[in-house]
Amino acid sequence: MKRFNPWLILLFVVALYLMFSAAPLGGTSTVNYNTFKTLVAGGQVQQVVISESTANVTLKTETSVPVIVGSDTQPKTLKNFQVRLPNNIATPDNTLQSDLSAQNVAVRYVVPSQWLNLLVSLLPILLMVGLFIFIFMRAQGGQNGVMQFGQSRAKRYGKENRVSTKFTDVAGHDEAKKELIEVVDFLKNPAKYHAIGAEIPKGVLLVGPPGTGKTLMARAVSGEADVPFFSVSASEFMEMFVGVGASRVRTLFEDARKSAPAIIFIDEIDSIGRKRGAGIGGGHDEREQTLNQILSEMDGFEKNASVIILAATNRPDVLDSALLRPGRFDRQVTIDLPNLKEREAILGVHMRGKPLTGGVDVPEIAKSTPGFSGADLKNIVNEAALEAARISKTQIDMSDFYRALDKITLGLENSSLTIRDEEKRAIAFHEAGHAVTSAVIPGSDKLQKVSIIPRGRALGAAFYLPEEQVLMSKERLENQLVVALGGRAAEEVFIGSVTSGAADDFRRATNIARKMVLEWGMGDNFKNMALTTDSGPVFLGEDMARPKAFSEHTAQLVDEDVKRILAKAFERAKALVSEYRQAMNDVADALLSQELITGDVVREAVARVNPELANPVSLNKN
Repeated sequence: MKRFNPWLILLFVVALYLMFSAAPLGGTSTVNYNTFKTLVAGGQVQQVVISESTANVTLKTETSVPVIVGSDTQPKTLKNFQVRLPNNIATPDNTLQSDLSAQNVAVRYVVPSQWLNLLVSLLPILLMVGLFIFIFMRAQGGQNGVMQFGQSRAKRYGKENRVSTKFTDVAGHDEAKKELIEVVDFLKNPAKYHAIGAEIPKGVLLVGPPGTGKTLMARAVSGEADVPFFSVSASEFMEMFVGVGASRVRTLFEDARKSAPAIIFIDEIDSIGRKRGAGIGGGHDEREQTLNQILSEMDGFEKNASVIILAATNRPDVLDSALLRPGRFDRQVTIDLPNLKEREAILGVHMRGKPLTGGVDVPEIAKSTPGFSGADLKNIVNEAALEAARISKTQIDMSDFYRALDKITLGLENSSLTIRDEEKRAIAFHEAGHAVTSAVIPGSDKLQKVSIIPRGRALGAAFYLPEEQVLMSKERLENQLVVALGGRAAEEVFIGSVTSGAADDFRRATNIARKMVLEWGMGDNFKNMALTTDSGPVFLGEDMARPKAFSEHTAQLVDEDVKRILAKAFERAKALVSEYRQAMNDVADALLSQELITGDVVREAVARVNPELANPVSLNKN
C-alpha cells in the first residue's frame, strides 16, 4: 500500500490551523455596538482587544446581555463576546475612546499580518492544487510521477540484471534462430559489417500466434548478444494526455542510443502500430502521433547506431505499411506453431527437473497435441504435475498427462450432471458414429479413445492422433466432413430422432465446407478460384470502404456449393453407419457399460464386420 505524501499532510494541517485561528472561536456570541457602549459606560467591561473592525470584549462578571441571533436578539448570560465596530481601527470612535479611558478599561490593538491575510485568502486555491498534485502522483506511482510522466516505461536489462536466456533455452524454431543469429553477430561484431558497407536490418518483426515464444526469442537474442536490452509493451506508450506517448518514444530511443550497441524490444506492437486513417471521422489521435514518432525515430538512426529494434505481434495484417517498409521493420521472422518434432523438444524442456515415471511417452503426448503452442505445452506439463500432486503421487505418469489433456481440451468432468438413460444412449450412438466412420474411412486420423463422460460443455468426445500435413487434399477434407457428420447420421439411423448434440459438429463442418468453396476453389460452381482471402474486418472505417467481394447471385451459388458438399458427406456418413450396424451397436454398448473405451475396441468391432480392415490402411493414403 502506498504511503501518503508527508508534505501534503503538513500543508493540510497548517491550513486547518490558519482557518480556525482566523475564524472566531466556536460559541463566541456577537453583541450590538450600542449595547457594548452601554456596558462600557456602566463600568462592566474589563478588557477590549481590537483587531481592525472587530473587538473581543471581556466583562468583569457574567452579565445578561442581548445577543444577536439572526435578525433578532436574545438575552444570554456571558462574560466574553464579540462586537463589530462601525469604524476601522485607523479612525477610532472618539466617544468610545473617551469612555474606555474614563472606565480604566484595558485596551489592546492587534495589527494582523498582511502575509497571513494573503495566505488565508489563497488557502482554498492551495488546497485544490495540493490535492491535484497528490492525485496526479498517486496515478503515476510515486512522488516523482510528475517529473517522470513523459519518461520511458521500458525496463532496462544490463550488467546488473543481464538477460540469461540463450538460444539453447528455446526449443525448436531452428529457422528463426538462423535469421536472428545474424542480428546477434552484428551486435557483437559491428565493425565487420560497417567495414564492407553492409547495413544490418534496423528492425526485426517477430510474427506468430500467441504463446509461440516470440518474447522468449527476443530475450534469447539479448542474452546471446550480451548487450543492454530495453523491454516495453506498446500499450505503455499510451496515456490519457496527448503527446505523452511520443515523448516516451523519444526518451526510449535516446536511452538506447546512449547505451549502444543495444536492443529495443516492443511487445504487442499492433496496439499502436495499426493502420492510420482507418477510423471514422477526424480529430487528433494520440495513437497515431505515437506511431509517427516511432517511424521518425527509426528513420533517424545513423547507419552505425548499433541499435536493433525487435517487435512482436500476432496480427501483422493490421500493421501500418510504413512500419513494414525497408529501412524500418524490413525483416519478418515467423515464430509459428511447433511441429511434431519441435513439440517433443519443447515438452522435454518443460519436463526438466520433474519426477517422471519410466512410462511417460513424450512422442505420444506430442502427437496428441497438434496445433498447441509452446505456452500450451507448458500448461499441459504443469497440469499433469497438479493432477499427480492432487492424489498424493510422488511421480508423474502417463495417466496424469491424459487427464491433463482431457481437462485442457474439454474441461473438467461434470460429475454432477444428471443424464437420463435415453439421452445417454443417444450420446453413445452419436460418439459411435464419429468413431466408426473414422475407423472405416481410409486415411482418417488414428482414433485414440472415445468417451461419453461429460466434460465442460461436451457430453462426449472422440480423441484422435492426427497426422500432420502441409497440404490438405479434397478427398481428405471430404473424409473429415463424413467423420464430423457421422454423429448426426448415427442419431437418425439408430435413435430415430435428432438432438442438439451435433451443434459443434455442424459449425466445424460448415467452416470446412465454406473454406473449400471460398478459398480453396473446390466448389462445383467456382472451381479454381478464390472468392475471398479476407481474414475479417480490422477497422470499422476500412470495412465500410471495402467493396463487396461478390454479388448476391454469387453468394447464392456459394451457398448451393456448401449445401451440396455437406449433403454429400452426410449421405456417405449415413451409408457407412448403416453398413457397419453391428459395429455401431458393439461400440455403443461398450460406451454405455464402460463410458471410456480405446480406439482398439472400435477397430476390433469394425474388423468383425469387414475383416479387410483388420490391418488399418496407412495414414498416408488419402
